[in-house]
Amino acid sequence: IILKGNHDYWWTTAAKFYKFCAAHGWDDMFILNNNCYYYGDTALCGTRGWFYEQEQEGTHDEKIFRRELGRLEASFKAAGEHECPEILELLARYGVKHCFYGHLHAESMRLAMQGSFDGCEFRLLSADYVNFKPQKLLD
Repeated sequence: IILKGNHDYWWTTAAKFYKFCAAHGWDDMFILNNNCYYYGDTALCGTRGWFYEQEQEGTHDEKIFRRELGRLEASFKAAGEHECPEILELLARYGVKHCFYGHLHAESMRLAMQGSFDGCEFRLLSADYVNFKPQKLLD
């Protein structure tokens, strides 16, 4: 299961991704996008997310943030829930216990939310932060 990142320009639509995978015999790769998958009793939900600050209201960043927030809600709905406020409130509302995220690089990694907050464990997984090594998320 993969989640599209902000630098993943090699596939633009789910149909193109699955066509590419089929052409290469990769029938066991799936996209986490507006949906969810289950690992045992754990619902895997997600979106690529986006940074947005109030002073950027009306900008392209706000548009992307709102779109990704909608995608995250769609993922939660696919797991059997509904409605949508801001990200931290949304995570709390849906009882999310683990939040794995990326998109922080270089100096911005110091801003990472790590550890427990409101009952949710946060973990930064940007490729450069984890030295480009795959990370085990759940047992």
